[in-house]
Amino acid sequence: MKKQYLLFLLPIIFLNTITAKVSKLGNGDTNLGIVTKNIDAGIKAYNLIDLKYHADLSKQAIESVIEVLEATDCTNALDLSISISTYLDTALLAEDLASGRTYLYMAEELIVKTFYEYELCNTLTNENNKLTQNSNNQLSDLEQQQAKLKQQQAELEQQANEIKRKLAEQQVKKSLLEKEQFITLQDKTIAENIKNYNDLLKTCDCNTTVNNSTENKVTLSSKTIEALKAYYLNKIIRITENHLQLLNTCKK
Repeated sequence: MKKQYLLFLLPIIFLNTITAKVSKLGNGDTNLGIVTKNIDAGIKAYNLIDLKYHADLSKQAIESVIEVLEATDCTNALDLSISISTYLDTALLAEDLASGRTYLYMAEELIVKTFYEYELCNTLTNENNKLTQNSNNQLSDLEQQQAKLKQQQAELEQQANEIKRKLAEQQVKKSLLEKEQFITLQDKTIAENIKNYNDLLKTCDCNTTVNNSTENKVTLSSKTIEALKAYYLNKIIRITENHLQLLNTCKK
């Protein structure tokens, strides 16, 4: 009699364990929403303190998501969540507003992918649970083929998303490299111009020099290429005007 009672209880305990796993997964949507909301608020912040406040709220929420995902097989969603957490850590260590925004933008780019991977895993988990709960029912050949096709489709979707993620990362790296090369070239050109200007002032016995103001490279790297072009054009104009003004002053 005791053996029959234990056999009756085992399926119930197993089903309760599955239900608890699904319930944990369900909390992730809310936390990912909190992450998204606070990353957006951090990007729009007007000062570093406010940015870090929202980055910290996002950090707490994404850590809750990671804790849930670590107990599941949602590898893609977990990897993306860990990357978001890393970017948030970097934003919290930022020394200026532009740097903090740069890393929040990087985290923001991963949110949509994380939502997708999370929902995909959640759906697959629910489907697997249904199959487990109905394991006593024999599937027809057609249903078995359909299940196999769904599994293959899910695997192909995961592979496609992984490729998209890697391409996106490469694009970000390429953009940063292009901007760094552009900044280096412009700084070198301006430095040469200033040297020539100061040599001319020295030749004209002008007891003055043209100075060069520099901006943090991390701040510059957060700008778009178009914004960088406009920045350096305005800087060259200012330096040239300053040089001409110093020549005129010296002439008098």
